[in-house]
Amino acid sequence: MPEHTEPAPSTTPATRADARTARGGADISRALDRHDRRIGWMDLLRGLSILLVVLHHTTQIVTYRIDEVPAFFEFLSAFFAPFRMPMLMFLSGLLVAGSLHAPTGKYVWGKVRRIVWPIVVWTVLYAVSERIVGQGEYMPWELGFWNTYLWFMQFIFAYYILALLMRWVPAWVMVAVPFVVMFLVPAELELLQRFFYLMPFFFLGALIEKHWDSYARILSVPLAAVLSIIPIGVALYSGLIDPLWYEPLSALPAMLGIMILVRLTAAAPEARWLAPVRFVGRYSLIYYVSHYPVFAALGWLAMKAGISDPGLGLVVIFTATVAVSTGFALLGRRMPVSLLFELPRRLWPARIVAR
Repeated sequence: MPEHTEPAPSTTPATRADARTARGGADISRALDRHDRRIGWMDLLRGLSILLVVLHHTTQIVTYRIDEVPAFFEFLSAFFAPFRMPMLMFLSGLLVAGSLHAPTGKYVWGKVRRIVWPIVVWTVLYAVSERIVGQGEYMPWELGFWNTYLWFMQFIFAYYILALLMRWVPAWVMVAVPFVVMFLVPAELELLQRFFYLMPFFFLGALIEKHWDSYARILSVPLAAVLSIIPIGVALYSGLIDPLWYEPLSALPAMLGIMILVRLTAAAPEARWLAPVRFVGRYSLIYYVSHYPVFAALGWLAMKAGISDPGLGLVVIFTATVAVSTGFALLGRRMPVSLLFELPRRLWPARIVAR
């Protein structure tokens, strides 16, 4: 997610020289640690993950509002299930070390204004829209009011706060503990199990960042290419046999798959034709928080308009949702639109010294 909209607060686009350096692995760990540049391959993976999230949610709304979607789209949704959200968590963890250089107060305030604030804003907007269509059931002081599609944002804020422990606790401990805990949480506590399922991916990213040079040396590009059979096999199993939705037993192969995919993507040339996907990755928070209300409204309109072809409805709703979210992204830095996604650094002007 972009600099001004956590969880990837890098700033300027990487130059071609930067990209070549990153592909070689010689300087990437310093770039990750400093947070002083955009890293194209990270934007690419983040953008792909966000677009897959939008596609997955679109299949759900089309099934609910129109009819069962073609089997191919169901396959795509299940195929990428092991990697969609875990990849977003991993990439966020990969950048957490740079944030931890800041004083604690500044660090926490940055997460509040860039993560908690959009959670509050878009939860309220979503609740209002639910009320308008007669489906709102909860009031703000009830837990159900906050149980929305923004669970991902809530999780990632919690992980960022827990990341403060990395100043004293080794990163591998932050991976191992939740990895064990997710097997102990009863399956009926689905949201809690998901919380501990995704936490190791976040801190695995932080662990890899600390040892990037060793990681890149041990997992060479040729070896990663050979081992790519692992993520492909996991995805095919999920798509064809049994969808892997936050199943504890799938965590380890998913982690291995993500490390392989990241290694290959980091070494790949930066293709210009993928610039739109990198744009989505740069403004991933905006796409994430805005897409759900948009596609929900479009699904309702499609039903009212009498669209009966689920394949057509899916393509139209997906395309329109991405287009509207792109509009938000283009305006996301401009007041007052920026207030939908981030609080200003200062809520009040600096004190004027008395004359």
